[in-house]
Amino acid sequence: MRFYSLCLSFLTFLLCSTLLLPAQDLERSVVKISITKQEYDYSQPWQKSKQSKASGSGCIIEGNRILTCAHVVEYGEFIEVRKAKDNRRYTASVAFLSPEYDLAILTVDDDAFFNKSKPMPIGGLPNIADKVTVLGFPTGGNDLSITSGIVSRIENIEYSYDNYNDLGIQIDAAINPGNSGGPVIMDTALAGVAFQGRSSSQSIGYMVPTTIIKSFLRDIADSTYEGPVPVLLQWQNLENPALRKCYGISDTASGVLINKIHHCSALTGVLQPDDILLSVDSMDIQNDGSVALNANVKTTFETIIKNKSVGDTVSLTILRDGLDTTMKKVLEYSRSKDLLVGKVDLAPKYYIQDGFVFTTPSYYYFQNESYWQYYNPLLSYYYYGKILNTPDVEELVMISSVLPDKSNIGYHDISNKIVARVNTYPIRNFNDLVKIFAHVTDYFVIEDTEGNKYVLDTKDLAQTNAEILRKYGIPQQMRN
Repeated sequence: MRFYSLCLSFLTFLLCSTLLLPAQDLERSVVKISITKQEYDYSQPWQKSKQSKASGSGCIIEGNRILTCAHVVEYGEFIEVRKAKDNRRYTASVAFLSPEYDLAILTVDDDAFFNKSKPMPIGGLPNIADKVTVLGFPTGGNDLSITSGIVSRIENIEYSYDNYNDLGIQIDAAINPGNSGGPVIMDTALAGVAFQGRSSSQSIGYMVPTTIIKSFLRDIADSTYEGPVPVLLQWQNLENPALRKCYGISDTASGVLINKIHHCSALTGVLQPDDILLSVDSMDIQNDGSVALNANVKTTFETIIKNKSVGDTVSLTILRDGLDTTMKKVLEYSRSKDLLVGKVDLAPKYYIQDGFVFTTPSYYYFQNESYWQYYNPLLSYYYYGKILNTPDVEELVMISSVLPDKSNIGYHDISNKIVARVNTYPIRNFNDLVKIFAHVTDYFVIEDTEGNKYVLDTKDLAQTNAEILRKYGIPQQMRN
């Protein structure tokens, strides 16, 4: 009897050890990230903010890469990583960063870092009530933290880092500072990346789903990050019976009414105003714009499109002039980001004349389209409506602010104005502006895209510039 018990105990030990191996492999793939940060001050582009330190989490994935959150490593001047249960630190660098998805890829020059670690497999979309495990290094300790929870919601949410709307997963496990970027595991595979919590609620966290992670990895497969496909449509739901009747939509049909297609939309040339968009990739669009990913999960039709990659094909079924038509479109790169400085590690350009601070409107200056539209609708209108329709414009140049001085009285409140021309010369890029100001003339007449004109007197301008730079502690007049 005693021998039987010993054999049973030994068999149980072997079985448990076998079951634990995948978990141990996963733990060896979890990474603590330590960052020394120093952000650029985009409103005062000649200076940086105070240096700070932060930490986060990540995981090793295929290709000797570390997957983490963008907000963890942005502005990282110096980044170190170490694996769970390993005190040795290795220097890392940011290879790719996606502000929209709040995802980033780190690389480590020393391949020894990846010894005894296996890349974490990337799984699929979980279901409601599925059990998940959050691994990471929240503040308050040095060892790996493991917490468990369940999936409570899967729906489109606002990503707090960039106010970007996309599919997100809510779990009932807290995401604390330091957890960000860490893996959320289901059935020994990656189910998502922990990226934000909710300060007003306990035990509520959110993770980036693997659908977005896979989209991000597909995007960077060619060693270039292009970002989500820009949909940029104005549409309205078709829930009103009179509206449906007016457009000849049957009781069994559903979709959305297309009102406007922005010039930089990836769907330009396919959709037209007054089209009824019925389906995307054979997925029916409901009257509120939603589509069903599966029996339990809905998202928006826009999410389906923007999570594709440049070069992918999207199939659209539309009702136009009473006829159903299916069209296919190969998604192309949009000019929407070409006109913005997109890299977080690039020092912002600036040029100062008579206190006018000219700069290129960085993607990080505005952070995102929703911020832009909410706080500066005129700038948004010219960006989406007019400037993107002008092929000669290579780079936006704007007056970000005016440094008050007696020489520029009346202009002190000017900010966020796009420069159209100087002395009647069109401004195609930042270098155009600098070259024009090098000309000898009595006045510089700056005209913005709203038609406002600002006149600078060139008499004693060099002396005025020197005094303004000294007054505001600016080391140099220009950085290009």
